[in-house]
Amino acid sequence: MEKTPVRQSLLRRIAWLGADRRLVGMTGMLCAALGWTMFMGLGLFYGLSIALPCAIFFGSLWAFRRMYKADPWMADVLLRHFRYAKYYPPRSSRRKQLPPIRDYTK
Repeated sequence: MEKTPVRQSLLRRIAWLGADRRLVGMTGMLCAALGWTMFMGLGLFYGLSIALPCAIFFGSLWAFRRMYKADPWMADVLLRHFRYAKYYPPRSSRRKQLPPIRDYTK
């Protein structure tokens, strides 16, 4: 039986600046929009319109890098957690019955 080599480049997640690309891209766009809005609104205080979005971006980039280093799939797990939160309510034990969930989509 012949073994097929598995390429790491096909299994590795695409990262921008060392973090998940979706999170970095969205944060970058939001910080750019915040900076532009502040620059147009504040005018003379343009230093603040550069410093605050940069601080937010690099602070979130630090958190996203730590998250990506711990688990490259953690962004997907976090999004799935928010999407299905009402289907997995917290319980005090595994044996406790789940409360009835009304589904109005049907």
